[in-house]
Amino acid sequence: MKNEKIKQILNGDNIVNLSSFQFIEKPLIDLIAETSIWVNPSSISLQPIYPDVRRGMPQDRGRIIEGVRIDDNTYANRAIKKAISGTAEFKNYLVCHIWPGTTYDARYHTLLPNLVLIPRILANLSDCYFSVINVLKYRSWELYGWHPDEEAIPERPVYYPECWRSFIENESLDIYEKDATSLGQKVEKEEYSRDKESIEIDKVERKIPKWINNPTQINSRILGLYMLLSKNGSRSISYDRLREEYLNKFNDDKFDRNYVQMKNVAEKNHAKVFSEDEYGNISLWEPVAYFIKNKYYQLGLTSMKR
Repeated sequence: MKNEKIKQILNGDNIVNLSSFQFIEKPLIDLIAETSIWVNPSSISLQPIYPDVRRGMPQDRGRIIEGVRIDDNTYANRAIKKAISGTAEFKNYLVCHIWPGTTYDARYHTLLPNLVLIPRILANLSDCYFSVINVLKYRSWELYGWHPDEEAIPERPVYYPECWRSFIENESLDIYEKDATSLGQKVEKEEYSRDKESIEIDKVERKIPKWINNPTQINSRILGLYMLLSKNGSRSISYDRLREEYLNKFNDDKFDRNYVQMKNVAEKNHAKVFSEDEYGNISLWEPVAYFIKNKYYQLGLTSMKR
């Protein structure tokens, strides 16, 4: 009995059982309602933003397991912040999943009705305090008419806030970068280091259409030639072959310095679209491979192969 009591004392989550915590329960719920940021229902999608991504073990982050990329919340974070504002710099807000356990399900991990931004200082309550969890479930149902397929429609909690934060419109944000041309341009060094893969993916998705629309641009030439030789990215080709074919076709010396910037992740690079193995074989970078193949297919530049 004594050991059990010690265990309870050592578990910080047990403060929710203290009478003093019960006294501040309603003010805390009100505070979450007044400060949480939700996607405007007019901008909502009932499909996951990244359909082949889910949460997993930390050591598996970035791996592809049975066709699904393992995430650490990077993709969920990116999904909701882009839906609210593509260029706003959110600070000290964390993405929270509304329904417990759903972050490990690719159907729900990046589904916007299952996501909310909550100030960092309050965010953990959405994981461990059922009164908060139940309020968030009902708020999601109230806004989007959504709940997981396996779950019943949530009931309105006995205590439910009357006042919720208004939806944020891009033009009302003081921190909205009206003249920004990319999500990554204004990102601080620390944020880039922590979230560089997500930012790189965003850069690729922004630049590929521009490259395709400008066929004389060097990156466009390199990628277009690769897509042709690799049969729309369905197989790898050697660096030597791509370089030789480029030099024969375009007869300039710009291949090497541009190719390097297309295979590396860096804040000032062109955009990472290639991966190169130790033998010099080039393939599309896995996180953006389907996006690139689909873009070329949509424009009739190649046949579609996953």
